Amino acid sequence: MNSFDHSTIFGLNPVFEALKARKRSCYKLIIEQGKSQTRLNLLIKLARENNVPIETMPKTDFQKQYRSLNHQGVVGVFAVIQALELDELVQQAFQRSQLPVLVVLDSIQDPQNLGAIIRSAESLGIHGMILPKNRTSTINETVAKCSSGAIEHLPIAWVTNLTRGVEQLKEKGFWVAGVVPDGDIPCHQYKFDTPVVLVLGGEEKGIRPLLKKSCDVTLNIPMQGAIGSLNASAAAAILFYESLRQKK
Repeated sequence: MNSFDHSTIFGLNPVFEALKARKRSCYKLIIEQGKSQTRLNLLIKLARENNVPIETMPKTDFQKQYRSLNHQGVVGVFAVIQALELDELVQQAFQRSQLPVLVVLDSIQDPQNLGAIIRSAESLGIHGMILPKNRTSTINETVAKCSSGAIEHLPIAWVTNLTRGVEQLKEKGFWVAGVVPDGDIPCHQYKFDTPVVLVLGGEEKGIRPLLKKSCDVTLNIPMQGAIGSLNASAAAAILFYESLRQKK
C-alpha cells in the first residue's frame, strides 16, 4: 500500500462515519493505548463487525506520529474516495428528488472551508457537489475532519472544465444560479421550483468571469454591518438552508 492508494482519517466522528457508510475499504484502525470512552468503544465494535484490523499504539508513539492532528486518539486508514462521473451524479440526484439541488464550487482552496461546505451541503439536503480537478483543495485529512463525516455521504463529481460541466447540467434541465455579492436577486426571493445548480466561488476572486457568464441568474445574500461579506462556507450554508426551507 503506497501513499496514492489510501487516505488517513482522524477523529472519532469522521472515522465512525466512514466505517458506517461502507463506501470504501478500511485497511486498519490505529488506537492510542489507554483511550476508553463510549463512542470509541462503539467504533471498535463496528470495526470488529466489519473485520477491520485494529492496532493499538503506545501513547508516546501515537502522540509523536499524530500530534499535529486533532485525532481524539483514533486514526483510520481507508481507501481513497472514488468520485462519480457527472452523469452518474445527476442520475443519483434525480433518483432522490424531482427538484434536486447541486452545488458547484469554483476555486475553494482552503481545506477547512471545503470540509465545512461539504458538511453543510450534506446536512441541509444538497444532492451532490461538482468540483474542478485543478482549482480546489484535495480531499485530504483536514477536509474529512472538517466535514465531520459528511464526506462519506455526499456524492461528489470532479470535472476538468467547470464551465463545460455547467453547460452539461443545463442540458439536463438544471437552472444555474451564481452566488455573488452584487447578485440580481436576494437569495430568499429566488424560487427553488426547478432543478437548481448553485455556483459558489472562492473568497478572494469569487466566481471566475467565464463561469459567471454561464449562470442563468445571480443571487446575493442581503447583509448589514461594517464587514459586508461572509466566508465561503458561511455563505454556502445560508443558500443551502434557503433551498431546504422552501422545500419544507
